Amino acid sequence: MAEPQLNVIMYHYVRNLPRTDFPRIKGMLPDDFRRQVNRLSESHEMATLESALAFLQGKYQPRRNLCLLTFDDCLKEHYVEVTPILAERGIPGIFFVITSCLQEHRIASAHMNHFLIAALDFDFYREAFLEKLRSAAPTSSSLAEIDEEAARRTYRWDTAEVRAFKYLFNFVLNPAIRDKVVKELFEEHIGAESEFSPSLYFNWNEAKQMQKAGMVLGGHSHQHLPLGAMADEEQAEDLNSCYRFLMENLLPQRQWPFSYPYGKQPSFNQTTVQHLSQIGFGCSFATEVGTNRPGANLFAIRRIDCKDV
Repeated sequence: MAEPQLNVIMYHYVRNLPRTDFPRIKGMLPDDFRRQVNRLSESHEMATLESALAFLQGKYQPRRNLCLLTFDDCLKEHYVEVTPILAERGIPGIFFVITSCLQEHRIASAHMNHFLIAALDFDFYREAFLEKLRSAAPTSSSLAEIDEEAARRTYRWDTAEVRAFKYLFNFVLNPAIRDKVVKELFEEHIGAESEFSPSLYFNWNEAKQMQKAGMVLGGHSHQHLPLGAMADEEQAEDLNSCYRFLMENLLPQRQWPFSYPYGKQPSFNQTTVQHLSQIGFGCSFATEVGTNRPGANLFAIRRIDCKDV
């Protein structure tokens, strides 16, 4: 019999897509999520954060593979759709919060990009974005400079054109210039950021209700930027802000986990890990694909996309 392993499943959008204003958002239907949880429960021991970490530290030996469910981006459906399904089954999901989205009613630029791609013809949107970008910063990097292999590895589920644009958007462009451009387009075609944000993300009160239902909350940074690309002091400021807002707004927990924005190297580095450990986060999750066995690095826990399950 093979030695047990820890499979950490990663989710983002879980919504009834055909009944929303953005049916082209890439996500999982709630009924499919429910069926997937049922299948995973039949084949795995459903882990808590504590049992998962004990296993990785060699302090717990399960009889079969462990499975831990994680949810990035503090989306409203994690409160409305996901938490009731998990609470009914006594399964504690781990939910990661972008603290600026709750604290300042901001929308992460990556999410603005998702909704613009879902709402508009992609070629029209890409050209509108690049035109505004050239006007704002004529010397900005272009799609021709993108590392195609890095884009393919990061965005496995997208077409070549979409993944190249997403990689340029998220990893290459100056964040301040990119944010200005995408916010202009978002407010032109979708609506005001301050009005859209409360419908996209759960709020602090809902997060506490999730904790009371048995869920665990964690950090997903303050600004949702690739931390490894930031200067050391910028990383420290972002991560300290994230931790402070979690402490101020949520109920106490035995462990505080973290999930790296974007999640693949080099979106985090050893400096990131040092800051997380010093601040008080006990572990962190990447998006590097794979399973986990005892002795694994607690600050680089691998995950499996829900579409791969």
